[in-house]
Amino acid sequence: MTANPTRIGVIGAGIIGMSSAYRLQTELVNTKVTVVADAFTPNLTSDGSGGLWELYDFFNTKPERIRKWGKDTYAYLKKLCLSPESRIAGTSFLRVITLSRQAIELPSFANEVEHCRKLLKEELETRFPQCSDGFSFTSMTCEPKIYLPWLSQKFMVAGGEMRQEKVSDLSVFCDQYDLVINCAGLMASTLANDSSLYPIRGQVIKVKGVDCLNGILLKPFYILPGLEIATLGGTHEKDNDDTTVDENAKEMIMKGCCELEPSFKNAVVEMDWVGLRPARRNGVRLELDTSFHPTTKVIHNYGHAGIGVTTHWGCAEEVLSLACQCLAVANKAAS
Repeated sequence: MTANPTRIGVIGAGIIGMSSAYRLQTELVNTKVTVVADAFTPNLTSDGSGGLWELYDFFNTKPERIRKWGKDTYAYLKKLCLSPESRIAGTSFLRVITLSRQAIELPSFANEVEHCRKLLKEELETRFPQCSDGFSFTSMTCEPKIYLPWLSQKFMVAGGEMRQEKVSDLSVFCDQYDLVINCAGLMASTLANDSSLYPIRGQVIKVKGVDCLNGILLKPFYILPGLEIATLGGTHEKDNDDTTVDENAKEMIMKGCCELEPSFKNAVVEMDWVGLRPARRNGVRLELDTSFHPTTKVIHNYGHAGIGVTTHWGCAEEVLSLACQCLAVANKAAS
């Protein structure tokens, strides 16, 4: 006689929630995973991201955890980019050029990526005379607007369920499941009573009609070519929850990006986009919570701000590991 499947509820359908849900559904035995969210792709914060893998230390999160999550995600995206599903999954290789107006060192992740090197003086003088230093490396883009529908479909084919519903009480939600994964982003401030969460406003421009082979970054500006649409950015405004388009910011972004790549003066603007990155003053929260609910354990996985794409698969790996520990203990107690 087959035992009833373990019921796992995942709150949040962004890249953090969907990757966690997919790995739980496909890598655990006899499990039924349900993703519950008030919005799904293409109406998510994740959907506006240019989807660049770029690792950086995130305040109040141990650097070794960030590097582990990022390294695991880099390996996964590289494998996906080399697969026949690369295009339909929205992934592609991209050479990234990071520039600076002053001397800089190679990044801390230099040994975790391929082809990372300092730019030659001749390269800077010829291509970016306004800059003093820079480096380049091989990265990938994982465009959430393409990737999330692809991953969601694979999740449902594997037996997962998606339900559109706003979760307003985490304790009541826990009553329905054997294990809960909280990937609620900014909503975790109320669901988990976490006052350390805050928004970082990001505004970008989505454009078409220009062939640009490299990603180019010179803070605060960046150019991220995608499969069909390029993303020009951007703003990074802490504690700003205004999602209306700022015309002054738009003008600044376009001017800054055109100075880096003049061909974008001829680009066709597809849309302006503003999103709120879910940041957390105490760093990314990825941990097991055994005290929130009397019978159902909660794994929190939120507060990734701008590194969600870069760390999503590695974070899902840790969620999977924590879930295995929880379920092993539960099964042992039941026996």
